[in-house]
Amino acid sequence: MEDEKLIGIDLGTTSIKVDSCDLGGNLLGCGRARIKGQTTEKWIEALVKSSPADILRDYPSESKIVGVVGSSGTILLVDEFGHPVFSPIMYYTKAPEEASELKEYSSARELAERGVETSPMSPLPKIVQKMRIEESRFKKVRWIVSPSSWLVYSLFFREGEKWENLATDYTNAFKLGVDVTREKPVWFTSIFEDARVSVDLLPTLVPSGSHVGLAKSKLARKLGLENARLHHGMTDGNASALALGCLQTGDLGVGCGTTTFIKFVCETPKRHPAIYYHKHPLHGFLGTAAGPMTGRMLEWFSEKILGISLETAFSYAERIEPGKEIFYFPPGDRSPFYDPSMGAAFAGLWPEDRSKGEVRGEILRSMLLGTSFLEYYYIKLYEELFEVVNEVKIIGGGTKSSFWNKMRASVYEKTVKVMDERTTICALMPAALELKLFKNVGEAAERLLRVTDVVKPDAELTSKYRNWRDSFMVRWKKIREVHGTSQSKEGQRS
Repeated sequence: MEDEKLIGIDLGTTSIKVDSCDLGGNLLGCGRARIKGQTTEKWIEALVKSSPADILRDYPSESKIVGVVGSSGTILLVDEFGHPVFSPIMYYTKAPEEASELKEYSSARELAERGVETSPMSPLPKIVQKMRIEESRFKKVRWIVSPSSWLVYSLFFREGEKWENLATDYTNAFKLGVDVTREKPVWFTSIFEDARVSVDLLPTLVPSGSHVGLAKSKLARKLGLENARLHHGMTDGNASALALGCLQTGDLGVGCGTTTFIKFVCETPKRHPAIYYHKHPLHGFLGTAAGPMTGRMLEWFSEKILGISLETAFSYAERIEPGKEIFYFPPGDRSPFYDPSMGAAFAGLWPEDRSKGEVRGEILRSMLLGTSFLEYYYIKLYEELFEVVNEVKIIGGGTKSSFWNKMRASVYEKTVKVMDERTTICALMPAALELKLFKNVGEAAERLLRVTDVVKPDAELTSKYRNWRDSFMVRWKKIREVHGTSQSKEGQRS
C-alpha cells in the first residue's frame, strides 16, 4: 500500500494546479498554469500545461489516486455527453431579479433555516435566468454539475459516451440547495420545484472521497492519468480547511488570502447570521465565516492609493512602532453585516509632517491590525457558540509576513501555527482514509500536513492592542450607522 500516489487537481478561477505526493506527504511532481478564459476549453488547455504528465505516467496505474478541488458556487450546465450547453456560470456573477423572486417562496425561507441563503450570487437564480433567456437552448441540458464533478467525469467517461448515473459530493452541491441538517444530506427539492428546475438534472449526493471509477478518457491519457482511480473531491474552501488542520472537533483555522475565512469543526451546528455550515468532509460539521476581501483590499489600496507595491508597503509597515496605528475597519459588505454599500473606513488619520514612507507604513500596518481584529471577532464568536480554543492555525499568502503573524498571535492571545499550503493534496484525505491508506485521521494529518512556523503572543503587543481590540466591534457597528443603511437586511451568506 505504500506505493500509492495521491494526485490532486485544483481547478481554480485564475489558475490550475496539479500536485502529486507519496503517502509520507513528500511532493513528487507539481505543475501550475494560468487560466486564460472562463470556458471549459481554456480550463483543459491550462490543465494540460500544468500536468507533470511524464512523472505521472511513470507511476503504476493502480497506484494513482486522483481527486479534484473546484471553486465553490461555480456551475456548468451540460448535455448528455458532458458538453457545456452554456459557458460556465461563475460564482461571482449575479441574478438579482431571479433571486428576489425565489426569496418570496416559503421554500427559500425554509432552506435558509437549514443553512443556505438564496442570494443574487447563488447558483439557482442564475440557472433560472439562463432557463428564461434561452429556453430552447436550456432544453439540451442534462446535468447541473460543479467544475470539480465535471472534470472528474471528463476523466472517467470515454469521448462520445453518455454521462449516466452522475454523483457529486456534499460540499460542491451545498450552495445549489442541499439540506445538510440531515444525517445524510439531501437535495432540498421544494426550492427546485418552485424555481421550475427539474430535480432530474441533479446528480446523486455522496460524501467527499467517494469512488468514481477508473480514468478512461483521452484527456486522462494526455495527463498521464490513464486507469488512475478517480474519487470525488470537494470545494476549495473545504480543501483549505483540511490543509489548515481543521480535522477534529474544536479545531479552528483562519484563511489569510484574497478573502478572509474562518473555519471551525463542530459536532452540531449552532445557527448564527455570520456563520454557515458545510457537512465536514470527514465528520461532523464545518462552520465557516466568510469575511471580506481583505487580501485583495490590501493589494488594491497599496497599488491604487499609495502608488507602491504591496511588498514595499509591507516593508514600510514593519518599521512602524506598534501602538502607533490608526483605526482601520474592513468592508462590511460580505460579513458580518452583509451590507453591500458598506466600504472600508479609517479613523484617526492626521496630516502630520512625516515622510511618505512613514505615512504609507502607518496606513498599511493599520489595515493589517484591523484585519487581525476582524479575525479575532470571529474567533471569539466561535468560542462563545462552542468552546475555547487553545491555538489558531493560519494559511494563505497573508501568512508570509512574520511581523503580521506576531501581531495576530498577540491580538488573538493564542499560539498561532502557520500551515503550508497543501490544499490540493489534502483534498485527497477523505479518499485516502476511505481506502485505509492511513490508520486514522491523526496519522493522515501527521503525514500530509506541514507546520512551517509557530508564533507565540507577545505580552507587550497584547497590552497595547487589547483596549483597541475590545472597542473595535462597537466602533465598526457605529460606522455602519453612518453609512445610513440600517434597513439593509442581515442575511446568512450561503
